Amino acid sequence: MSQNQQLYQYLYQTITSQFYNGTFIYGQEFPSQHEICLQYNAGITTVRKVMKILSEEGFIHTAQGQPSVVTYRTSRENQAAFLVQSRDEIADAYQGLGLLMPVLYREGAKRCNASDLRYFDNIMNNVSEQMELQDHYRLANTFFTALLRPLKNRLIIDLELDSENYLHVPYIPFPSVENPFATTAARTQTWFKNAIDQIEKKQFDDFCDSASKLYCASGQRVDSYLYSLDKYTEGTPKKKEEIRWFRAKVHSELYARLAMTIVRRIITGEFDNEPYLPSIPKLMEEYKITKNTARRVVNLLNSLGIAKTIDKKGSVITRKGDIAFKSELNLVEPVIQERLSLFLEALQIVALTAHNCASSITFIPDNLGRSMENRLRTASDNRMCPLSFQLLINAFIQLLPYHSLKNIFRQLDDLLIWGHYMQAIDKSFYPDYSELALAMDAVVTALKGQRSDVLPDAFSNAFSLVYKNVCMVFSKHPINPTFNMWNCSPAEEVI
Repeated sequence: MSQNQQLYQYLYQTITSQFYNGTFIYGQEFPSQHEICLQYNAGITTVRKVMKILSEEGFIHTAQGQPSVVTYRTSRENQAAFLVQSRDEIADAYQGLGLLMPVLYREGAKRCNASDLRYFDNIMNNVSEQMELQDHYRLANTFFTALLRPLKNRLIIDLELDSENYLHVPYIPFPSVENPFATTAARTQTWFKNAIDQIEKKQFDDFCDSASKLYCASGQRVDSYLYSLDKYTEGTPKKKEEIRWFRAKVHSELYARLAMTIVRRIITGEFDNEPYLPSIPKLMEEYKITKNTARRVVNLLNSLGIAKTIDKKGSVITRKGDIAFKSELNLVEPVIQERLSLFLEALQIVALTAHNCASSITFIPDNLGRSMENRLRTASDNRMCPLSFQLLINAFIQLLPYHSLKNIFRQLDDLLIWGHYMQAIDKSFYPDYSELALAMDAVVTALKGQRSDVLPDAFSNAFSLVYKNVCMVFSKHPINPTFNMWNCSPAEEVI
């Protein structure tokens, strides 16, 4: 997926992959525009554009006033080959999401009210013996999406919907290959009843454990199924392409993501011995971007206080204690409020899930702890400094063993750049940072001692304190009365 890929391109790629893998079969009715909007969390304009392209390329036939029909035709062997090529990626995604999503389900369950529980009961009561198999899974997806809505976090809903679409593996009938998704109405109702009962009784950890087991069991069944399919794909060319299924990127412009890339390079010390950051022509050459985009990268680094451009010389890194913002920076601007909201949403996900995800870490490089310790010393005396936090998240991402988790957290990290705006808020609104400094030091100590057993608590405590402190700043200094503060959960719900 290219860095400047638009949402419609992402949606087009996702849907065409489902033609290739047998989700959409020749002659069947294609979902309506409204159904596509709901399934992929996309706007009607985007969906119309994608469906127009699909029609032009022969995937579907559309006629005014009539349902669209699938016209793409391929062999079962080709469908199986397309599925099998993604076996490793799908297994990785099940393992990664099995660490991430159950925690979010648990946090959503904690916030459910009586109305939510009645809605869950209604979902369960819709299960019947006459249902198609796909409807069992549709109800399950509806349940999990509804479970996450009380968190009021758009990125979490994106995660849920994108994972549903990416992990959807259709059953292709071959001799001796059983359907791994077969279930019964009684089994589905029992699962719903147990889940709802655990939520009603506030047995949230038990509910989280059952969701984790569901991911594990589903992943094993799918992997066994894809293994069985592989023997029917011999001699069939496998179309290999990268599918970046999580799309937090569409919430952040290309120039902002490139600015975040420069920030990461600053943090790793790449420019320590360089007098200036890359020039506009150098950025254009290195990232294959236009002059306007390169200029916006530099302007953003300046406006966030990360860099300072000296006329006729170049841009230098803003040193500790020398942070200044452009006079035109206005936190009341809607675009900045939107960016700060996305920053809070991304930070909330990190704070909630860090412990469970860090529990998968088994390998710690010898020099990582010492390197992080040295970089923290030069970043800032105040551990609330965004560059200090960036060192923390970079180490966390580096250590994660699953590509799916790295992909998700790296894209969340792209949105965390907007936290630099907080440096424009007077320091009198900030809490004492001594507790956070100790928490970051605990991460360093664990890394230096290669103590993977204590890393989950260390990372979780540090990220939770960052989130708690950020929420405290916004509670004391709200940008304006209408700024969304729902991302800031009470501290005890995070820590």
